[in-house]
Amino acid sequence: MAATKAPARKAGPVRASTFRLGTGTQASRQSAITSPTGGATVDTQARTAIDAIITALENFGLVTPN
Repeated sequence: MAATKAPARKAGPVRASTFRLGTGTQASRQSAITSPTGGATVDTQARTAIDAIITALENFGLVTPN
């Protein structure tokens, strides 16, 4: 019998304003994080990675979206 692969689930944004962490404590949603700007040296690859991290935090509902 052939194994079937379950369809991938898409994670949507969490709507709650507080979250229960693994320890049973609650954490409040943090304020928005802005993308990096300025500076004498512009590292576009690092800024792209930082923006991806910020987007992931927003999608999980851990920080307020910009």
